[in-house]
Parts: sequence; structure tokens; C-alpha cells
Amino acid sequence: MLSAPLAAHMACDAAKLDFSRIFRGQFVLSQSTELSLDGYRVTELCEDWRLHHCRALPYARLTDQNGKPAGVVLGIAVDGAGVLVTDGYRLTASFEAFVTDAAGRYVAFDAAGAVYADPTGSMGVVYDTNTRTVASTPLMCLNRPIIDNPRFDADAIQAGRGSYALGFTRDTFVRGVMPNHRLDLSDFSLTRFWPRADATYPTDTPEQTIAAMGQRLSDVIEAVAKGHPTLLPLTGGRDSRNLAAAAKPHLAHIVQSYTFVSNWQGQIDAKLAEQLAEALALNHQTYASYINTAQDRDTLPRPARKRQKMAYRLAGGYVGDANNDVLDGLARKVPKGVVLRGNVMELLKANHWKRGLARDAAHPDGHDADYATERLAILPEGGAATVAAFKPDYLAWKVTLPEGAQALAYDFAFVESLLPGWQPKFYGYTRNFLLNPFSDRALIEGCLRLPVAERQANAYNDALLAHLAPELSAIPFTPDVKLARTAAA
Repeated sequence: MLSAPLAAHMACDAAKLDFSRIFRGQFVLSQSTELSLDGYRVTELCEDWRLHHCRALPYARLTDQNGKPAGVVLGIAVDGAGVLVTDGYRLTASFEAFVTDAAGRYVAFDAAGAVYADPTGSMGVVYDTNTRTVASTPLMCLNRPIIDNPRFDADAIQAGRGSYALGFTRDTFVRGVMPNHRLDLSDFSLTRFWPRADATYPTDTPEQTIAAMGQRLSDVIEAVAKGHPTLLPLTGGRDSRNLAAAAKPHLAHIVQSYTFVSNWQGQIDAKLAEQLAEALALNHQTYASYINTAQDRDTLPRPARKRQKMAYRLAGGYVGDANNDVLDGLARKVPKGVVLRGNVMELLKANHWKRGLARDAAHPDGHDADYATERLAILPEGGAATVAAFKPDYLAWKVTLPEGAQALAYDFAFVESLLPGWQPKFYGYTRNFLLNPFSDRALIEGCLRLPVAERQANAYNDALLAHLAPELSAIPFTPDVKLARTAAA
């Protein structure tokens, strides 16, 4: 059984960092009676399971239809009807049906003895079968130093050249709860629960699918923004623009939009973001560390940057260093609250597919397992080394997909393996709670019903924007501006 001090405590002590600040917003689930964490609330679950969760982390106790305790949700979830899940939420169906329909960034604990990650693993959850522990990150799951997994290059991954994919973590014995899988607390087995093998799908036209997706995305943003102070980052890219478009009916509940400028491209993003914010009458703020050249960077002193890097490494479980907005101290200037992110929306452009591989999502031209394994970007040596080391693991994961989803394995690999490999970095943003409104199985399913070739051509990104906020279509995108500047040079 687990007991304090946790590996997180030991790592913070060694780095002279404050555990309560670095591991703000995290959790541990254990049957141990010896575990006690300062600043953490304890919620009793089934069969002596005790959930230790930071008091700063949103949480909701759920009841069944008879009013009896049904489980707990940590983080922020929006149910299938667009209702924000808050303390005392009453289920109208089974716990698993609720989880299947819920959007957001959360971990759900079923009182019957199961744990579920959110649809894209954006709120990381890991487990160790040896100590029967479930936690937010590896250092919160252990009371010993990490035992490096020899299959991975930990230093390269930390530097951004590689990834822990397919449910692996830095520690040899700690694994991740992959999205769309149920972790059974009785034997710590993982079982896929979505997509269902017997699922049937409507035969909507692409136009109908886009309209339904636009409504769902807007509903999720509305629920979050009405329940929490919410901020919207804006750039000249497609994802943040579509989020802004979906948020248009609810802008009164958005605290502000903002742009970080930490490199020369960020200056283009800032100009375009200002145009978008003006078109929507949004309160907008630009935060800049990069003015004209790299030499003009307004950065934290070297010792402070070093401490920030170490803090993020510990908090996220060594999946990568902090971004420039953090290392330059910019993130501290943003108001506290929920920060909307556009990560999962890459599905709308089929970013994980090989160019030209498929003519249609329903009938692709075969499956290239080597390419699919390479796309997981696990080893810094490149594709061949990754294929040699991890193709069997990829194929073992792929076989868990039901027959109807096999043709879309590239998309599911992105959702279940690539995204969960780096999103634990979100734990490092202890000032704000980062949330992907597109982290929703209904939205994911909608994307996967759209033809791949047209997704790759951005046809449906454009269609979603035209449906939600056509006035934003006339404002150019960052790649267009960069291309025009290159042509004029």
C-alpha cells in the first residue's frame, strides 16, 4: 500500500520546491490508511477506497437516481445535455453512460469500483498495480524514486524529441488510463467501453453533422463559461477561431480573450487576434515577451526559468518542458480561471492521416501500421527505430478497436495515444485550469463520420466557421499572411 512521503514530496524536497504549489490540482486514489496529504480533501469511495484530492481542484459528488452516492468527478465535465456537472449532480442513466456523454477535462470515479479518463486524456490519470494506486501523475502514484522505462529516452522526451505513448509513462511500472477505457479497481484491468461494437450511427449529411457539432461545441462552452471565469486564447489559426465562433452567443460570460507573443509568428497571431476580437466585441489583451527580435525577449532571470522548468517537469510527470509563455513569465499575467484550448480539433483536418492515403473515411485504402507507429513520435531516432521497438504495442492496441472503428485507427491513435502522451503538461499550469471544449465523444464521433480527404483539405473547418460565425471567415489566417509576406519579400 502507498504511504507518504510520496515521490512527489521527495522530488520537491530535493529541488527545494513547495509540494502544495507544484502539485496543486492533483489527486491520489488508494486503500491505504497511512496516506495523508496536507491541503488535500479526502472523499470515501467504495470498499475502503479513499480519494485524496487538492482543494483547489473542482469536484462533484454524484448520486444515482435514488439519491445514493454514485461516484465523484474531479475536474470540469459537461453532461450530454449541456449541463455543467456540479456537486450533488444526479445521474439519469448508468455511470458509464454518463461518462460516455460527458465533455471536458476530468477524471470520473464510479462508486461501483471503476475509473475513467476524459475523452482525450486531457486530465491525466495513471495507475500502479503493485501498490494498487491511481493518481494524476507518476510522482503522485509512487513512494519511491521513478524507475526509468528502458524503452524510452527520458532526456529526449523532456526536451520535446519523443513521447510516452500507448499508455506508457516514464516509470516502468506506472501506466496511463487510456481514454475510452475503464480501469477496474478489483483487478486493475483495462477494458474498452467506447466505441461500442454494436453502436449504430445516423446517416446525416456533412451539413447536418457540422450543424450538430457546432451546437454541441457551443453548448459545452456555454456551460463552462457560465460556471467558471473563462478565458479564450486567440491566434491566427483555425482552432481558436472556431472556438471563438462557437462561443459567440455566450461572449458575455467570457472574461477576456488574449494572445501570447513569444516569437515572430506570434506578432502575426496578435494582429489577427485583435481583428477577431474587434469583430466579436471581445475584451482582448496581448502579452508580449518578443518585440522585434529574439534578442529583445523579456524573459525571467535564468535561475527563475530553471526553477520553472523543474516545477513543470515534476508536475506533469516528465512529459516535456514548459512552453515559452510560462518560461517568460507571461502566464502569471493572465487572470485566473478556465482557459479554453483547441487541441482536439485537429481531428477536423485529419491531421493524423497520411496525406493521400485515404479517399474516404469509411473506405480507406488499407492501413499502414508502420506509418501509424511512426506518427506516435516515440523515439528521437526517427520512424524506423520507433517501428522496430513499438509496432507490436501499436498493433496490440489497434486490435482492441471494434470492427466498425478499425478503418479510423489513425484518428483513434491520435485521441487515445498521442494526445494523452503530452497533455499531462496541463498539470503544470497551476494558476489556470486548461480545458478542451472539443474533448467530447459526440464531437469526436462527428469528425470521424466526415470524409478524410475533405477533412484534410480543411473543408469542414471552413464549414464550421461559416455555420457559426461567417463574419470571421474574411479575416486571414496566419499561414496566409506568412505566405503573402514571403511572396512580397
